[in-house]
Amino acid sequence: MQDPLEEAEKMARGFHDEVGKYTKPTLKRYPLLFSFLIVFSAAAIIHGFEIWSDHIALFDRHPTLLMSIGVVLLFLTGTLYKVLERMR
Repeated sequence: MQDPLEEAEKMARGFHDEVGKYTKPTLKRYPLLFSFLIVFSAAAIIHGFEIWSDHIALFDRHPTLLMSIGVVLLFLTGTLYKVLERMR
């Protein structure tokens, strides 16, 4: 039986390769524009999360809890990466 994550990864890779045929020439022509758009989008997401988390009283009173959750999530992400690499 195929791993569903592996199937999704294959589909995403195929989609990325197909779309790349059309986007690469545009990205090469306007690298500064797309760099700005990527940085602005990432900053908007981070700022939006900050505004949202400011409205949660628990995080406002205990910011170390929010940082601890972030550290645990990073640790779990690294663990998941290692487990998936071993499954290859």
